[in-house]
Amino acid sequence: MATDTPVRVGIVGLGTIGQIHANRIDTLGGELAGADVDPGARATFEDEFGAPTYPDHEALFESGVDAVIVGVPNGVHERVAVDALESGVDVLIEKPLAHTVESARRIADAARDADGFCMVGFTMRYSGQTERVRALRDAGEFGSLSHVDVTYLRRGGVPGSGDGWFTNQDLAGGGVLMDLGVHVIDLALHVLDYPDVIEVSGTVRSEHGEYAVDDSATGLLRLADGRTISIDVSWHGTCAPERSCVVRGSEAGAAFVVGESELSLVSADAGEPVESVSVSGTDMHLAEDREFVEAVAGNREPPAGIIEEALTVQRVIDALYESSASGTAIRPDSQGTSIDGEGENG
Repeated sequence: MATDTPVRVGIVGLGTIGQIHANRIDTLGGELAGADVDPGARATFEDEFGAPTYPDHEALFESGVDAVIVGVPNGVHERVAVDALESGVDVLIEKPLAHTVESARRIADAARDADGFCMVGFTMRYSGQTERVRALRDAGEFGSLSHVDVTYLRRGGVPGSGDGWFTNQDLAGGGVLMDLGVHVIDLALHVLDYPDVIEVSGTVRSEHGEYAVDDSATGLLRLADGRTISIDVSWHGTCAPERSCVVRGSEAGAAFVVGESELSLVSADAGEPVESVSVSGTDMHLAEDREFVEAVAGNREPPAGIIEEALTVQRVIDALYESSASGTAIRPDSQGTSIDGEGENG
């Protein structure tokens, strides 16, 4: 039921990403509450937002929130998200869905059975360029799409300088693939409208730190309809930083830097000039949180299928790790919700 009453949103995990969401929810007029095991983080949150905080998520849920944003380490996603879904509140989980496929599947199962809905924090979907490319795709401007190349490269961009949970295998489930790879894999599949993934091959590396997780990765996804996706991600690349997406079709293609205000359109006719199109700049986190808050309030439908798509991304990442370890191409796990048309729900 639609309502004009401000929704009360609980933020679980009051670190950097929790603060990002809290600022946007505050801007959108939502009422905030927070939970974190760190007393210092709770005090900072209370001072900045004038909002109550709690030492654990159970106490936060008991306080009576309408929705929860899960911003804790990946390995804790399942416990918080499943408790929230079973409590009947709506949930936004920061990417990735979980630290393992098995944990992600249990979250997806809970989401299917829940009264509320569950979103996943794939912020690159909300860039103005992504939305424009999907609109051009739907209008047939690209003809038949064949390939998407996505790149997310940083220099000196290891989270927490390598000392935090992002480089802890047990908490994160992996390295740069879990941190940055998840964004660009979803972006590429989203641009192609999530076709079935039938084969994954790739290599992950740990080149620049003492940590046991990957800090760079390259991969190729082969899709059931003959399309392909290539990915290149790094925390500490010996190259210029880049966050780009290139889309190729039979009639035209597109290229953009995620989050900027221009989109290049390239005709298949080599005689035609490259066209630069301006798109509105977008605060991707604000757009994501606005969709979440409006869905919680009943003023719009929550995005359909995003949990199943997040589970697809999780399986692709798992297959990339397996491919790197085995030196062979891997067919992604098709148990549960199928991503290749032959799983239990295929």
